[in-house]
Amino acid sequence: MLRRTFLLAFFAPTFAQAHSYKLGNISIGHAWALPRELADGQVFFPMAIKGNERDELVAARSDVCTFIQFRENNHYDDPPLESIKLEPGKPVPMRPTATHLRLGGMRRVLKLGDHFNLILDFLNAGEIEVEVHVEEKPGQ
Repeated sequence: MLRRTFLLAFFAPTFAQAHSYKLGNISIGHAWALPRELADGQVFFPMAIKGNERDELVAARSDVCTFIQFRENNHYDDPPLESIKLEPGKPVPMRPTATHLRLGGMRRVLKLGDHFNLILDFLNAGEIEVEVHVEEKPGQ
């Protein structure tokens, strides 16, 4: 029992950090996408900024699609956002009916269990590459 507890304590931080990222003062949580045929896809991940400096997500790109838009909801009649603003002390959650990234012009099907890379470009912090997991719900 003691050995099992030690192993869990030793490896747990590795597993927990495997799908979260840090870029300067920006923390990015587990990135996930819903499974999709060749219709538009959606990507979600929580973000937060620490400290007193603002930043914003200004662009994103991936090989799985031809363009990415920032959306506030699923109403595609509404114009896309120009950026996703990060304010100190105000985490940005993402979910299917709220803020998310819309993957347009899909180049491949997204099946459960797949993963793909996504490059995020922040106004001040720069770029970071994250791995997106295709899941029905985050963490599945």
